[in-house]
Amino acid sequence: MRYILYSLLLIALAGSSCQKKVLDINPQDMLYSDLAFSTPEKIEATTLASYDGLQNPQFLGGRALLYVDAMGEDVFDRGQTTAEISRFSQLSNSAFAASIWTAGYDAIARANRAMAGITANSDKLTPAKANALIAECKFVRAVADFYLVNYFAQPYAFTTDASHPGIPLITVSYTSNDPDANKPRASVSDIYTAIIKDLTEALADLPVSYSTTTDTAYNNKTRGTKASAASFLSRVYLYKGDYANAKKQALDVINGMYGTFALNSTVNGAFGPGHYTTAETIWSIPNSILDNPNTNYSLPQNYSATGRADLAVSSNFLDSNRYFLADDKRRGMLATGVNGSLFTTKYPDVASRSDWAPIIRYPEVLLTYAEAQARTATGVDADAVAKLNIVRDRAKAITTLSYTAGSFLNKDSLIAAILGERRIELAFEGHRFWDLMRTKGAVTYKFDTDGKTKLPTQPFGAQKNIFPIPQLEVDKSKKVLTQNEGY
Repeated sequence: MRYILYSLLLIALAGSSCQKKVLDINPQDMLYSDLAFSTPEKIEATTLASYDGLQNPQFLGGRALLYVDAMGEDVFDRGQTTAEISRFSQLSNSAFAASIWTAGYDAIARANRAMAGITANSDKLTPAKANALIAECKFVRAVADFYLVNYFAQPYAFTTDASHPGIPLITVSYTSNDPDANKPRASVSDIYTAIIKDLTEALADLPVSYSTTTDTAYNNKTRGTKASAASFLSRVYLYKGDYANAKKQALDVINGMYGTFALNSTVNGAFGPGHYTTAETIWSIPNSILDNPNTNYSLPQNYSATGRADLAVSSNFLDSNRYFLADDKRRGMLATGVNGSLFTTKYPDVASRSDWAPIIRYPEVLLTYAEAQARTATGVDADAVAKLNIVRDRAKAITTLSYTAGSFLNKDSLIAAILGERRIELAFEGHRFWDLMRTKGAVTYKFDTDGKTKLPTQPFGAQKNIFPIPQLEVDKSKKVLTQNEGY
């Protein structure tokens, strides 16, 4: 990731050994160096360094997407790498939970420290530039909070007012071992309010495009922009069940308020080297041959038949979704690999592990709008059908008819079709399990590591649908942090 180039500058300024990786360096040591905020260029570098926290191989650079898929029914872990996640059998001392927790809060700490430095040195920047950099930090913090609250807390709809325990809300830059940093868990409602506030404020000050940078296309897809903030807001509102606002934010993106986005002509056009900055990509976590998750954690290694081949495609993905037609072009994105198992080809760059992590693609925005519009309409909504068709028609055979309003008996059947389309189009990108949970669904027909043995149904609200708060963190907090039930 090119963020690392800026981070290396910070390390040098702080007098740290250039032999260390960025993530080995204590961000506090970097970001509170007087030199790190001595010029506008160095202040911007500290902001870019906060994105490195998101790229952590234990977070959005790799495993955070994989674990969501592993809990769903569309893959099975043939390598047993994430078997305890797939079987919902984690313990309170789970290394998986600890790694996600640590990586997420590291990203938040980086963003908070950068904001503190920008604020303290705002006289070195124009007001507009200072606001834009702070907006990027708020965007990073909101993304981290969203993934953490969905991993460690039950979905928003678990209680009628989302008053159930969420995660600690950290919005201040704390120094090492500051007792004030020992925060209890805020409610899920409060966490969503904070995420929406950060994204809304970021949306106001982020640019539409990084047109003055040397690599505008790269920066537009990897740094926070108005389009990525609005798109992420639409997802947050969808998870919250606030369909009016989900629809509004998605429609602003669709209508071109923040730039031009469109589907590529082919179903695999946004994947693989050379395809990451197309009009279909809204925001991704970039990787490169020199800066990527290692063999154990990268997406291509875990999902590809020619890599570690950990996550294979379940027969349920092909057979149990009645919306996945036999001649759907997306079936061609699956390849036979180890022992006859099928694997996705969305992440083909196994050798250099440089596939980008696709966090927000334009099809998600279209389907978010379609679902929100369908849910708020009184009958079968024609505009929701039209947006659904944009995604589906790209993948259907020529002889397959497009949907019309008459294709659906009622709004519920339309919503079911939209959810079925999400399952296909966004497969293997870290969505399926959380889509089930936000709609109060259950994980059914899920297979164990052999791809044949059926696991028990995992219902909505089950205690182990969420990760344990790392027991070490609970113990260190002297019980300020409370553990999730069942651990």
